[in-house]
Amino acid sequence: MVNLISVSSAPAAELGDKEYYDLVGTVEVIRQILGESVVDGFELQLQPEWDSENPPLTDADWADWTKTPKYTAGDIAELFRKESLPILSVHASRDVGSYLCSERERDWKKGKRVIHDSLSIAESLKARICVFHLWDTWKTSFNVGYLAETLLSIADQFPKVKASVENIPTHLKGYSPFQLVNSFKHVTLDLRWAALYDELDQFESIVHNVVNVHLRGRLREGKWMLDRSSFDFYEALEKLRQKWKYKGLLTVEPEGEINGTLFESFLKAMRTIRK
Repeated sequence: MVNLISVSSAPAAELGDKEYYDLVGTVEVIRQILGESVVDGFELQLQPEWDSENPPLTDADWADWTKTPKYTAGDIAELFRKESLPILSVHASRDVGSYLCSERERDWKKGKRVIHDSLSIAESLKARICVFHLWDTWKTSFNVGYLAETLLSIADQFPKVKASVENIPTHLKGYSPFQLVNSFKHVTLDLRWAALYDELDQFESIVHNVVNVHLRGRLREGKWMLDRSSFDFYEALEKLRQKWKYKGLLTVEPEGEINGTLFESFLKAMRTIRK
């Protein structure tokens, strides 16, 4: 069994000179990428800018929110069903952890709705994985047990979808990202964060729980480069496939400045991942 190859919708949009929050433009670009046969599908990244209730918690100036069309979970699911685009995973709004780690009860309730809607969209699109940033990166104190119980209680309503927790950065005293995710049944391993904390090799012990790997990399002459890391992008990929025997989803997340002029370089780099 070979790994399914995916690309994240938000950075992919920029390859067509679209903004990350331009949902209609994103559909156009990922349809173009699909036609090049370099991916099996996509990770649909849900944006808090699409929420009509309140501005994103993680956007200080709110500028993008004021000019972005708003969509319900039903709108998003219906659009992608209509387009018949293969969505292999859904990435919940980046604000989920900020809601759940808030001191306000209304934010907790909103966080639970965001989790439910994300899993609902994934189920509707037959995506097997839904990725969550489950905590507020900047919070120095929060109840890990509460976060886990909240996620699992909602995820139980969607048994066909794996609610996966990503190893995002943390300021929780006494914990690293690996220490936070290693107790969850489903994990998304992000190479950039693993490099930042020098924790990649620790994930070998829980590779059976890893259902999605975010292959973060910067484009350079048709290849992927991982900056400020103790390991190389392709070294990590080889380790995952050959040493760890990882057979799950690989999701490319291009980083750095990307635009339409780099589309051919992107295609060439994607072909280096295919096996």
